[in-house]
Amino acid sequence: MVLKVAPSAPLESTGRAMKIDRIDHLNLTVADIGRSVEFYNRVLGMKTESIGEGRAALLFGQQKIHLDAAGSAMAMGGEKRMPAHICFITDTPIPEVTAHLERCGVPIRMQGPRAGAIGTIQSVYIDDPDNNSIEISTYSA
Repeated sequence: MVLKVAPSAPLESTGRAMKIDRIDHLNLTVADIGRSVEFYNRVLGMKTESIGEGRAALLFGQQKIHLDAAGSAMAMGGEKRMPAHICFITDTPIPEVTAHLERCGVPIRMQGPRAGAIGTIQSVYIDDPDNNSIEISTYSA
């Protein structure tokens, strides 16, 4: 089944539509900041910066993921957390990605071709320490 989506109407106030360029950051509520920082640094090679009590930021490319400790003032919904799904694009060939994940002791949940934002991607799925679904993908064949 194919869902057809009608083009969105222009913004009334300006007469033209807004153009979103990219995602700047997203927030994840996690059970343990240190455990999450270690995972994203060791497995995905992200850099880390502290952004306050009970918070950290993971940096990659021109984006960030803010990590908020469950129950902290900044956490979305306090203790209530919902697992997220995040797809990261890499230039690293999938066989090298899977070999790295195996060396890190991270189980691969599934893999194969998927529909990406600009074409078909080859994807590997893993879970982070908070059961967020992490998809690591490449547009390269």
